[in-house]
Amino acid sequence: MPNLVDMVDVDWFLEGERARGASAATLRSYGSDLRAYAVWLAARGMAPASATRADVRAYGVELAARGLVATSRARALSSIRGFHRRLHEGGRSPVDAAVDMPGPRRGRHLPDVPRADEMTDLLDAPWPATAAGLRDHALLELIYGCGLRVSEACRLDRGDLDGRSVRVHGKGARLRVVPLGAPAADAAGAWLARGRPTVAVAEEPDAFFVSLRGRRLDPTTVRRILARRLAATGLPHRSPHALRHAYATHLLEGGGDLRAIQELLGHASLASTEIYTRVSVPHLRHAHGLAHPRG
Repeated sequence: MPNLVDMVDVDWFLEGERARGASAATLRSYGSDLRAYAVWLAARGMAPASATRADVRAYGVELAARGLVATSRARALSSIRGFHRRLHEGGRSPVDAAVDMPGPRRGRHLPDVPRADEMTDLLDAPWPATAAGLRDHALLELIYGCGLRVSEACRLDRGDLDGRSVRVHGKGARLRVVPLGAPAADAAGAWLARGRPTVAVAEEPDAFFVSLRGRRLDPTTVRRILARRLAATGLPHRSPHALRHAYATHLLEGGGDLRAIQELLGHASLASTEIYTRVSVPHLRHAHGLAHPRG
């Protein structure tokens, strides 16, 4: 097992990432990857700060030998690259042992995107006139209508909705403001006026979405809510993130500018947004045929 100094380096890195606004899920991933890496190094008699590029390469070979899929190896090596960069920048290591270290090639999988008519069926079918029904309707309208990540929807406070816009607290403590369409605004208003006041909210009085026991909703509960609604409307099972994919894809198909969609989604890089151009190829080909002189 690694000694205390090994894990002190890992804990130091995680505290720094937490201070920079990393999410709880990101910190869990970093912690899992880096503690496994520290254990591997300690078995070879070294601490992370003394690792070399050869050690990092050897660990990558070890991960492949264990049969880890490319996505898991890429995530682990990404964590290690960030770890060594911070160790070097922070003066804890004389070199950046993972600088320019490539990860395994990963195929980019196209997201499973619900069609516009499926979203209409999901959101416009009758909802129960109960507190839970009002909440669930508002929740799914906001995720799809504003392109929210599940964690972002759960973090919403009442003060984040202002008329026809939503203030979204995204990854890395990045803040963005997203327009709120009429259906989402109406559903949110109904929840606030007729649903939420019936729930005793004690722990977090500012939370926008709460359980019937008054606790802020968590991502697991959101997934269950969507699963129930999909089953009730006869639609195939999908994750809540598919609604965010649908938001981006339907915006692009409606003529939205890619840069604007990047801002609305809160993507740090345009490359993350460009995948939706691949999802929408049939629509874009049709638009090209109608509009381009050589179409």
